Amino acid sequence: MAEKLNKLPKVTEYFCDEDQFSPGNACCPGCIMELNLRLVSKIMGKDSILLGTPGCSAPTIHGQNDRAWHKHSYYACVMTGVASSATGLARYYKKAGIDATIVCHTGDGCAQDIGIQTISGAAERNENIIYICYDNEGYMNTGVQRSSATPYGAATSTTPVGLKSIGKTTNSKNMPMIMAMHDIPYVATATLSHLEDYAKKLTKAKEMVKQGFVYLHVFCPCTVGWKVKPDSSITVCRAAVQSNYFPLWEVGNGAYRITQPVAKPKPINEMLKLIGKFNHLKDQEISVLQQQSDNRFSILQALCSIRA
Repeated sequence: MAEKLNKLPKVTEYFCDEDQFSPGNACCPGCIMELNLRLVSKIMGKDSILLGTPGCSAPTIHGQNDRAWHKHSYYACVMTGVASSATGLARYYKKAGIDATIVCHTGDGCAQDIGIQTISGAAERNENIIYICYDNEGYMNTGVQRSSATPYGAATSTTPVGLKSIGKTTNSKNMPMIMAMHDIPYVATATLSHLEDYAKKLTKAKEMVKQGFVYLHVFCPCTVGWKVKPDSSITVCRAAVQSNYFPLWEVGNGAYRITQPVAKPKPINEMLKLIGKFNHLKDQEISVLQQQSDNRFSILQALCSIRA
């Protein structure tokens, strides 16, 4: 597998074939969830089957009125039933002897909150499903409400900033690590500033799903909800990696590996100052986020050293 991945084509080579998505769609300016979907489509292949829910990706993969904006087979689910619906599809195609790549694509609100029960169940059963969570740290499609992916101190419509409030007062849920603890064949984090890294992980996911459940967690800034400039999404992604706020790692069959090591991590404040939802934070609150980031990265490093 390692030798095969080292010989992968460059990301631009994946974009030589026909795009399965229409040139335009209803995403907000600067939304990189669209780029995420296009890359997933290119690498998983035109015959992959997508499942999704109401959310930020809905205008693109559900379509609007009586028109779809892509050529993939697609199944629209309720937010509690994505993984269970994918289970039914995967089992049907397997019984029918048809080689099918089943890809769930939802936001963090579905993956980490509303749909976590069925995701955990499918992972425990080790179903042949690829689940991709695009993490924009909240319920952005319905009014920028907080989710369990929303970090400490972030301003949202349900964790507002005021005289007696600093924003969200609890930490975010570490969903990729939770999924790794299910002992499934493959878990990885990715973001759109590191496309080569992401492409390798998508390629590996397509292979590893033959062994069972695969989970990919993708850092996707929301320009509207995060108050980020439309042309700065990729910059925010890169800053998240460079500060170890969102380290890029993978675990395959129990072996952890940091895929993009950062020699000299930048202070987390270098990333926070790019994001409007953190503009109100003072040094004390920033230090809480820095400590949490450091603690999580220390745990990741320890896990990587176990089977180095």
